[in-house]
Amino acid sequence: MRWTLAARTIRAHLGSYLASAAVMAAGTALLTAFATLLETGLDTKGGNDILVMLPAILGGWTVAIVTFGVVSTVALTIQHREREIALLRSIAATPGQIRQSVVLETVATALPSVAVGVLPGIGIGAFLLGRLTNAGLVTGQVDLSAGWFSVLVGAATSLLAAVAAALIGSRRAAAIPPVRALADAAPSTGGRSLTRVRAVSGAVLSVLGLSMTVTTLFMANGPLLSSTAGPAGVLVAVGLALLSPVVVRGVGRVLGFGAAGRLATRNLRARARHTATVAAPLILLVGIAAGTLYMQSTEDSTHHGALRAGDVGGRLASVNYLVVAMIIAFSAIVVVNILVAATRRRRREFGLLRLSCATRGQVLRMVTVEAIVTAGIAVVLGTVAAAATTVPYSMVRTGSPFASGSPWMYVAITGGALLLAVLATVPTAVGALRIRPVDALTAA
Repeated sequence: MRWTLAARTIRAHLGSYLASAAVMAAGTALLTAFATLLETGLDTKGGNDILVMLPAILGGWTVAIVTFGVVSTVALTIQHREREIALLRSIAATPGQIRQSVVLETVATALPSVAVGVLPGIGIGAFLLGRLTNAGLVTGQVDLSAGWFSVLVGAATSLLAAVAAALIGSRRAAAIPPVRALADAAPSTGGRSLTRVRAVSGAVLSVLGLSMTVTTLFMANGPLLSSTAGPAGVLVAVGLALLSPVVVRGVGRVLGFGAAGRLATRNLRARARHTATVAAPLILLVGIAAGTLYMQSTEDSTHHGALRAGDVGGRLASVNYLVVAMIIAFSAIVVVNILVAATRRRRREFGLLRLSCATRGQVLRMVTVEAIVTAGIAVVLGTVAAAATTVPYSMVRTGSPFASGSPWMYVAITGGALLLAVLATVPTAVGALRIRPVDALTAA
């Protein structure tokens, strides 16, 4: 009976749950790919340490990135259901029943999603092994190992992240008192934008990331330098993403230009928690892209930028760029899914604005300003996170705090983040505005 109810709920909110499913499938594929390389390296005897070292270093970052992506997507799905959950509380549903229902719905979405992601992950692992072999980094005839270890790592990590997100995200919605339920039936815009748990978690992760930044400064100039520099940026990015509601509120107080601009900044202040959820994957995207790409370009500069046949660092560079591109692609999937789902769920808000005499053009300008400001916040915080990786790495490698590489790469990363935010938000808002305002008020 409970599984039947979970299936019906998923059908009723199919768009949001499909967004979660896509992120979980992509994350599972990425994790499975690294797990197959690690399993292959552990099963292979004779001088192929790269098959253990590469997934051990980059795979650790990927676990954090995928976990955060899954948690962000599932959390947004639960936020979108707060109106429905509040109404369930008003008809005597207990907090325990609410939490159990949300977890079942998340598991029902996660199980087929992680199953779909396993086979593509094995294929990606085989492709990476082929690239390593072609680059001469793997010696001898090595066949890909894809046993229970690879499947367990990929599927279990995504599934555990989804369940953890459901348990954490359902607490706030399930805690709504029955007396207040009907008043809270509208999508929440108030309340504390930064909870104590979120503040503590963000501060702890930021401090841990900065500690790894300092540790990198005292490490030897060798192949293990990236093992602390890379995770430092990821931890700082996640920490700043958790603390970003404070920044969103601050920006909302400062900015305000034109009718659409003032309305957008008021929305940013009122919906700081929701906006921060949308900005979080963008922060991670900018931080990871800028941090890892400039770290690799700095590494390339120590090899004079040449991919010489006898240069191990140069041969590894092409593989590293490929892996970084895969991680950035996953982060982009998370960003697009969250932005599209978040904008689609604002149909009721758009309907109310139009009934209050706002034109379609004014609403679209408001959404565009919100997207630009959100992307701007993500660029600033993501750049800080990237510096936690690039500054210590560059100082140890080259003696300069400034990473090697073209400034146009940074322009491409930040411009791409802005373009991604606008293209994922504005067309979705255009589609939502096609609905008649009166009909939009009844939208789920």
